[in-house]
Amino acid sequence: MANNANGTPTKRERTAARVIQAIHNSQGLLTVAAPAAGVSYGTMMRYMRDYESVKQAAIEAKERMIDFAESKLLANIKAGDNTAIIFYLKTQAKHRGYIERAEIGGIGGEPIRYEINTKDNETKQLTVKLIKGSSLVSNIGLS
Repeated sequence: MANNANGTPTKRERTAARVIQAIHNSQGLLTVAAPAAGVSYGTMMRYMRDYESVKQAAIEAKERMIDFAESKLLANIKAGDNTAIIFYLKTQAKHRGYIERAEIGGIGGEPIRYEINTKDNETKQLTVKLIKGSSLVSNIGLS
């Protein structure tokens, strides 16, 4: 951070330091940190954009909270909490079949292949566009 010619921090530098401290104190909750630092949420976002140290403080605070939440989840798993166990398996063990939805794919995980057989090329082109998600209601006379 830059200082004045006499070596003291500028007002913006002092504000940035307050913002960083507020981010740490709020565990990365920016809507809580902004008023604690005496700035608006918009100003907080500008400081994050303008000062890498402020941005890093927010990233690090959020990561610390994620680590804390994960440690609590693991503690609950170790304590035999079925909800925590199920949540963990559904989010971290999908590759072992712990999923709630069917994932449809082609052979070996490849994309599904399809063939369109139509009487004319225009119908084929419209069908392909519909499959790809193109809006064709006005083009095919449906309303």
